Amino acid sequence: MMRKLAAFAAAVVVALATPLAAQDRVPRTYPENGVAERADPEKSAQLRAREQAAADAAQAACDTGDQAGCGLLGEAFMRGAGRPQNRPVAELLLRDACNAADANGCRWLGELFWTLPERAAREEGLIAFQRGCRLGSLDACESEAEAIETGAWDEPGDYAAADALRRAACEKGGTASCRTIAMAQLSDDHPQTESERARATLERLCSGGDMASCQILASAAADFRQPPSPYLRGILDSGCRAGDAAHCRDLGAAVFADGSGPPEGRSAALELLDRACMLASFHCNLAAAIRARPALSESCAAGSQTDCAALGELYADGNSLLSSPAEAAKLLGNSCEAGITRVCATAAQNLLYDLEAKSADDIARAQRRYMTACEAGDDMECDVLGRRLLQGDPFPQDRALGFALLEGACQRGSILTCEELEYIAGESADAPLLIADRRFSEPLNPEEEEQQRRQLAAASADDAAADRLRNCTSTAVVHAGVLYEDTICELRPRAIGGYRMLPGQAPWQALLWRPERLGRQNLTPGQRVLCGGALVREGWVLTAAHCLTDQKAPINGKDYRIRLGVFNPQADEGVSFPILRAIAHPAYDPRSYAFDIALIQYDPRAGTRGTATNAIARIRIDDLALDDRKIVAGSRVYSYGWGWTEAESSSSTDHLRGVRLLLTDKETCTRITRYRGEKLDAALCAGGPNREQVCYGDSGGPLIIYSDPGSLPTVIGVVSAGRKCGSTGEQSRFTRVAKVRSWIDQVMGSGR
Repeated sequence: MMRKLAAFAAAVVVALATPLAAQDRVPRTYPENGVAERADPEKSAQLRAREQAAADAAQAACDTGDQAGCGLLGEAFMRGAGRPQNRPVAELLLRDACNAADANGCRWLGELFWTLPERAAREEGLIAFQRGCRLGSLDACESEAEAIETGAWDEPGDYAAADALRRAACEKGGTASCRTIAMAQLSDDHPQTESERARATLERLCSGGDMASCQILASAAADFRQPPSPYLRGILDSGCRAGDAAHCRDLGAAVFADGSGPPEGRSAALELLDRACMLASFHCNLAAAIRARPALSESCAAGSQTDCAALGELYADGNSLLSSPAEAAKLLGNSCEAGITRVCATAAQNLLYDLEAKSADDIARAQRRYMTACEAGDDMECDVLGRRLLQGDPFPQDRALGFALLEGACQRGSILTCEELEYIAGESADAPLLIADRRFSEPLNPEEEEQQRRQLAAASADDAAADRLRNCTSTAVVHAGVLYEDTICELRPRAIGGYRMLPGQAPWQALLWRPERLGRQNLTPGQRVLCGGALVREGWVLTAAHCLTDQKAPINGKDYRIRLGVFNPQADEGVSFPILRAIAHPAYDPRSYAFDIALIQYDPRAGTRGTATNAIARIRIDDLALDDRKIVAGSRVYSYGWGWTEAESSSSTDHLRGVRLLLTDKETCTRITRYRGEKLDAALCAGGPNREQVCYGDSGGPLIIYSDPGSLPTVIGVVSAGRKCGSTGEQSRFTRVAKVRSWIDQVMGSGR
């Protein structure tokens, strides 16, 4: 392969060294849905200003003929940093810069081409990496090494050649290459002395400003049951200085917890939180809440119940550094009794925060507050209270009142409540029989049915357009007198050809549930399915690392939930739990989906039970060593989820589906993933004989075998990625549990 590569390289380097003629300046065609990362549409104003200034400086340099400036400008267009994200324009600028011997221009041109699936594009991208490396870009050398390791075509890559190139780049000071070598040496397969040297390398890189090295060290050092240690604080400080918003937030939270006196006076913590806000806008509410507290507190003390309610809501926010359920319950309870009914339900929730410590009087007060919210017209709280009264948890059972509340909510238009009551009526003699309502309209004639079909199709098209607007960025840029258009969509690799499961048939199946409102959009129940997962221990769900962000923001905020015991996610089924932590594997690579696995810790004591709950049980994790778990082609495996059922224009289902797949042999899977070195055997591949696949929304779900002794279901993989939901015929990829079992045990805090 390397002889073939060298021969091709010689030809393409000559082509890259020659400026393109005017008539040849036609950029490649870029797909809307690919591996290219969409620029964050909600960057902070400060970050936008910094990127704009850098891009303006690059533009000014490029206008004077400085090709290094043109390379920086091309990078800005490629990443959407200070310029519209437009890959065709980026290609033209980067190609010119690379032709003019700008090393970084070659490196970014290679990165751009490497996002494309076509062989010709990747070949040219590899040559661009080579040229950039030879011109002095050590980052380009690392990209070249990764490309050689992966393999540019169908042939396997050359790990030895990649390793030699990487080590040479590291010796010259190449940060990325040194980091990659160190990451490989941290695994359990290497001697302790080698791992210690690797950690020292990462510490040196982190202190020198390499954000990725800081992230690796922080993930390895974190103990989520304890405050950050002095060592971890040092890592977080370096990561924050390098530009990691999450590290600024975590360090700010630790410094805040150390402080005394009024929260707004803890200036060191606020400075860190302000930096987190500047780097990522979804962290801005932390400092804003702290600074809002004094005025609200003063006004509340002066008698303003409106501001008492607002202050109580700050304390009720479980994601806030001011979180205090006891203070929230007191303030919101007083505001509720003073007539501010919108906070009554939150007051009740905070009063019930720790049921073990609650008296009968507290429970009675919580019930009254739910009732106040219901009587004020909040049908959602009527529904919640009604169902809890039916169950007798935590309130004394009162089925007559519970049914009355549910019936009232139904009559006022809560369709889900009506459907639930109709279901209950079939199995409970004391349930009310509802009168047929406007949902049961007169039959339509054929012409009316056709008109209704057209209206539904138009509404579906509107929904698809709104979803596209939310998930896609389209730009039109005039460059050298020519208009170039580009669209990048952020679609999450979410069972095609599967079958409907029975309720309770997969009791380990977990659902990662999005909030009702995301950004400026109200989500329908069908849009709230984010990912799947597997319950592997009380309080722990195994899922995919790429599921831990949603539109660039972390999912461990208060409005994302873990749901268990669910068959129809669009109904009020199962038990919903708040998320405490979301932990990705430290070696997760979002570009190749290597080590695409994560653990989510939820609070098992704070579950909210729906009307109906299906069976809940944990599933056994593969406990065989990597070499002992034999991967035999054709072995039957299964996966479950609520994902799409068609490759295009579909949505999540209203029932749990399963799909039976056949494992692919390790060699074929390696050709698909192109994983080499420490990534080797990090994935399993599987597909059905009729192109059955996992699809959007299934990500994070388990890959399960039933062939172990005792026929015990065992999770051996996690749904990671596939190409167009199997429409290409290529098998889906699953992160292999046996490869990362020691990390799983370490995070969850116990052995196998």
